Amino acid sequence: MKKIISAVTAFAGLTGASAANAHDFFLMPDNFRTTTGPIRIHATVGSNFPKTENTVAADRVERLVAIGAGSPQVRIVGATATALDLEVTGAKPGMLLTAVRTKPRDVDYAEDRIPLILGEYRVRPEAAAAVQKLARPRNWQVSSRRYAKTLVCIRTCANHAVGARPTGASLEFVSQNAAIDHFRLLAYGKALANYPVDLVGPDGERQHLVTDARGDVRLGASSRGTMMLFAAKLQPPAKAERFTLDLTSLTLNRP
Repeated sequence: MKKIISAVTAFAGLTGASAANAHDFFLMPDNFRTTTGPIRIHATVGSNFPKTENTVAADRVERLVAIGAGSPQVRIVGATATALDLEVTGAKPGMLLTAVRTKPRDVDYAEDRIPLILGEYRVRPEAAAAVQKLARPRNWQVSSRRYAKTLVCIRTCANHAVGARPTGASLEFVSQNAAIDHFRLLAYGKALANYPVDLVGPDGERQHLVTDARGDVRLGASSRGTMMLFAAKLQPPAKAERFTLDLTSLTLNRP
């Protein structure tokens, strides 16, 4: 299986430096399983998961979410060249869900960029076909929205229901059982059936999966270690407006 990498700049507006190869926005904790707090998590953009590569500008963050036992609070505590640093305090033992939503960003893609973007993200054929129908030379107007979630276990993962709680994002993964091997893809709270999903393993290899009739995706027995689920949803405009491109990720560790 080949690693899928394309030279696009779809995430350049999130970073202070050039992100020519970057396509994934994800959260990477210092530790997915820990016994104490505070919890340090890094928001990054990159094409070599699980490596952090490009920082996310703090002023691009629209919402931070922390859900779990106790009274978890998440805040931005700094930044490096490779990530925006977050800290969660007030969390008690159990599963902790942390999520980041960035502000919508309007982007215009010229003719030469369109094939690269459509090759980067797996969306429904009818959505990609709507882009192909634009008058040439095309100026593809897109409003992109990005979401990232991660699951951390503090001493125990017993309260697995935390992972099943939606955060209100327009596109997100939620867990379906305690084994952390069964997830559902939601769009505005409704399951996305028969929809393309990517699974990226600890070696950076990318698997192309598809949700079932319930919008669920199950990880195989061999899918272990640090991994990321990723999905993209493209919505053509009803009128002469921008396409909406939602991008979402969920990082976790499965022993």
